[in-house]
Amino acid sequence: MRQLLTAILRFLLRHALQFALFIVILLAGRLLLAEWRAYRAGSEAMATLRQASSNAGNHGAGLADAATIRVNALQQASHTAIAARMAQVQAQLTALRAQQQPSLFTIPLPDTNTLAMHAQDEAARRVEIEVLVQEARYLTSLQAAISGEDARHTLARLHAEHVSAYAALQHKLRQRRQLEAQHPVATRLPGSDAYAQLSQLEVESQHLRDINLQAYRAWVAQRARTSTATRPASFAIDNTALAGALAPVQAAIAAGEGQLARNWIARWRAPVLDVAPTAALLVLSAILLPVAIKAFFYFVLAPLASRLPPLSIARELQMAGSSLPLPPHGESRISAVSQALQLNPGQQMLIHPAYLQSSPVSTHKRTQWLLDWRFPFTSLAAGMVALTHLYSDEPASVTVSASDDPLLEVAIVHLPAGSALVFQPRGLVGLICDTGQPLAMSCHWRLGSLHAWLTLQLRFIVFRGPVTLIVRGCRGVRLERAGQGRSISQSATLGFTTDVLYSTLRSETFIPYLRGQQALLNDRFDGDNGVYLYEETPRHGKQPGTVGKWFEGFTDAILKVFGI
Repeated sequence: MRQLLTAILRFLLRHALQFALFIVILLAGRLLLAEWRAYRAGSEAMATLRQASSNAGNHGAGLADAATIRVNALQQASHTAIAARMAQVQAQLTALRAQQQPSLFTIPLPDTNTLAMHAQDEAARRVEIEVLVQEARYLTSLQAAISGEDARHTLARLHAEHVSAYAALQHKLRQRRQLEAQHPVATRLPGSDAYAQLSQLEVESQHLRDINLQAYRAWVAQRARTSTATRPASFAIDNTALAGALAPVQAAIAAGEGQLARNWIARWRAPVLDVAPTAALLVLSAILLPVAIKAFFYFVLAPLASRLPPLSIARELQMAGSSLPLPPHGESRISAVSQALQLNPGQQMLIHPAYLQSSPVSTHKRTQWLLDWRFPFTSLAAGMVALTHLYSDEPASVTVSASDDPLLEVAIVHLPAGSALVFQPRGLVGLICDTGQPLAMSCHWRLGSLHAWLTLQLRFIVFRGPVTLIVRGCRGVRLERAGQGRSISQSATLGFTTDVLYSTLRSETFIPYLRGQQALLNDRFDGDNGVYLYEETPRHGKQPGTVGKWFEGFTDAILKVFGI
């Protein structure tokens, strides 16, 4: 009952977590979709407004040029012509101001093209109104200037008439004073000629006084009506005011830019687009650079290495007539799932504990931490640590087997005295040697060989007999004679005798190498009496992930450099 309740609770909890996860995903998707729609709508609106502003600016420039030419042509026109153009401008302004834009709040909502046309029409209408307003203002000033000029001409004429009337009056007054000075008595006697002349002069003087007064009053009245306005300069469009006509459009653009700036898609779009070409170049480099490097290795370095002389590793250590015993003719497999070994008195066995299947209880066992203290790094890297050290006072049969991996088999390689074997310690699980004698093991560097650099195997480990090596191999281990030349996969090679000439041979096809299905180079062995040792199916642990592959490849390369 308790297990049933626990299972039910787990079931409910799992599906509750799934339900919550689905809610989070849907909300995040809805938010992302809303942000994207807002960004797209804002971007389209901004593009529409910018296009409308640009078109209106160009339209306004064309209208300004036409108005400048038209108005400047009226500089010397008559007052009637200017008044006629002024009436046309006022009529156009009335018509433009009375235009009603179609409503945008209709069902269904207008599309983007309709909104764009509306914005462009409205911007063009505002620009046309501003140009006509400036033209009307200039024409008004021009009318005032022309009217002022006419009034000033009339004032000058009335002033001249007043001066003329005043001069005639003064002339009559001088004649009267002269007559009175010549006939002081006669001018006072009625009926005399002097009196009659004086009366006539009085009537004429009074008439001239009336004319002079009328001329003066007319001049005063005209002076009150005459303005001092001067003719304005040539007409020119006020570009600042013309740009101000588009202020609502610019304000809408600024508001739209502010709204887009708060959209996180817009905030990230520009930085992403800035680095996108570089990222694309890096991706392209990551794709093409390995291909170029592999092509260079395959078509340049590998053929060059194949023409170089082969390597000879410690050939002087191989004594004449000493060689590894080969299997019967036609056979090369020397491994089995388990092997029985005879441990004689005076001999010792160093074996990895995982490969020690059974041994007599009379044998003596202890732990030996390293295979050889002279080569601590090699022992650690090859896994030959914490070994079981066995020896017996009487002959003992010891069985070894790969108990932790069903694909591994164990082979026994007997190295007689005078023989030497170049061997990779990664395939070593144990050995049998004489008690009291150090293990005959040495290392040899080949830093000046292109074969060594291309395979990254700069250091070779050599074991010398007499010694019996216990070797492991996936799906089996084979021992073959080199003869006139043999080629095998590099990853399968376990070792070869020192009387073998070692070189590299380029793989036959490029595409498998490019796809990582085949190594660049294969190992080649030459030598009539030499033999080489390899495992049937090379395997380097389980398949790791991407990072694991990189790390495993790096560590394998390091170990290969040191011949491990």
